[in-house]
Amino acid sequence: MKKAKVLLVDDDGIALLVHKKMLEGYSHVITATNANDALELIKKDPSIAVIVSDQYMPEMNGIELLQVVRTMAPAMVRIMITGFADLDVAMQAVNMGNVFRFLMKPCCKEDLVLAVSDGIDKYWKITGGALEHEVLTEQLTEREREVLIMLGNGFTSGEISLAMGITIGTVKTHVNHIFGKLEVNSRIKAVARAKKIGII
Repeated sequence: MKKAKVLLVDDDGIALLVHKKMLEGYSHVITATNANDALELIKKDPSIAVIVSDQYMPEMNGIELLQVVRTMAPAMVRIMITGFADLDVAMQAVNMGNVFRFLMKPCCKEDLVLAVSDGIDKYWKITGGALEHEVLTEQLTEREREVLIMLGNGFTSGEISLAMGITIGTVKTHVNHIFGKLEVNSRIKAVARAKKIGII
């Protein structure tokens, strides 16, 4: 399944590179070195699931950025990361930006990955599976979607074969691909999952 998108924002290029490296394999990471660039990226791609922002940046700090993001993309989960142990900053981040998690620099891989993973889970819950629907719709081919719809209507492999003008072997290949993409192991589960997330 396509990985959820995570936006890292930090004016420290080295920290940005280190944190991006930590998240490789867990999410699709995009980066920005200032708040204005981050907001432009969000305008162009509202499907970003999590934003991780540094606090101390020029022009617009992390709290101000996350406050704007809260209005612009309410479902996007907001995480703050800073190099200073400042309780007042933490409280402002929580109250003004509705921050999900507050991390301290230097941030270890385990803490960052856990925070981002939890944030992605929260995003999926908030969006009610909308992202999952989009991802799976993109992954399924047109033929696979046709087969899935027929499965949902109770067609057998033989009936699908006749209706689509393909061999039963090809039908079974499509079905196996559908199982893999939906992460299920039976027709009943495939149909149930597809209906749950609105594919059929």
